[in-house]
This record gives sequence, structure tokens and C-alpha cells, in this order.
Amino acid sequence: MSFFQSKSITAKLVGPNLVAAFPTANPPLIWKFDLDRNHSFTVCMQGEINDWELGVTSPKGEFYPVAHFPLKEDAEQAMAKVQKVLMQKRRSKFWSFMRWAFGLLLFAVLATVIWIVLQPTLPASLSSTNNGLMRLPPVTSMPAAPVIRPGVPQSADDVLQPPK
Repeated sequence: MSFFQSKSITAKLVGPNLVAAFPTANPPLIWKFDLDRNHSFTVCMQGEINDWELGVTSPKGEFYPVAHFPLKEDAEQAMAKVQKVLMQKRRSKFWSFMRWAFGLLLFAVLATVIWIVLQPTLPASLSSTNNGLMRLPPVTSMPAAPVIRPGVPQSADDVLQPPK
């Protein structure tokens, strides 16, 4: 056995299939089990002192051995790895797409909000540019409004006159 090879049992989902490697089995094997075609089954262990089997039981109760193990610990480890993979939540392609689309929509909304917040809030007359320079509105002096003093009598003509 080389340094890079390991004797650990591995199991994972590959698409709709359970794929497990049992290097400690006798003989060592890789098992592929189609979960789409097999909806109802039980993974179980059977055996005696030096002969343990990991297998699948059908709904009718028929046991189909998958791997033989000389040690009970190896069979239990294989059972635990397969159980861990089977207990993971499987998502359909639709929900994976919806999760991706929601993330994209959330990103677009956040980018738009940030873009709106960072925009300068200038009046329309100041926002137009000419050769890269801002064009300012012409400066005009405001006419003086008539002074109205409370309590001092004034004629209506003085108060209502337009500013000069």
C-alpha cells in the first residue's frame, strides 16, 4: 500500500447515486446504488464473529449483501458512512435553480440600492457639464422686499408694491 492510498471507507452522493468505497471489505469494492430507482430500502448489517455483511433489505424483507467484512468495526464504520450520506437532504434541480436565482436577484437589488445612495444629489441645473466643467446658474440679485414693521401703520400701496 502506498502513502497516498488510504484504507478509510468513503461514501457520497453523485447525482442520484450513492457511491461508496469499501477498501477494508473482503474483497475490496466500490458500490454504486441508484436512489432514483430504489425508493424504499433499508441498509443493515448481519453477521457473526468474523463474517459481517453490509447489505440492503427490500420492502419484502429480502436481504441482498453488498460487502463482506472480517471485522465488526469495519462493517459498523461502513454503515455509519452510508447512513451519514443517506441522511443528507437532497435538493431537486428546481430548488437549486431557485436558490441561485434568488441570490442573483438579491445581488441586483443591493447593487441598485448602493448605486442610488452613492449618486450625488445635485439640482438639474448643476448636473449638466460642459467640457468636464460644471455650468453654474447665472447669479442674479434678489430685489429687496418691502419692510413690514409690526405695530407701525403703513399704507397699503407701500406694502403691496412690487420690489424695486
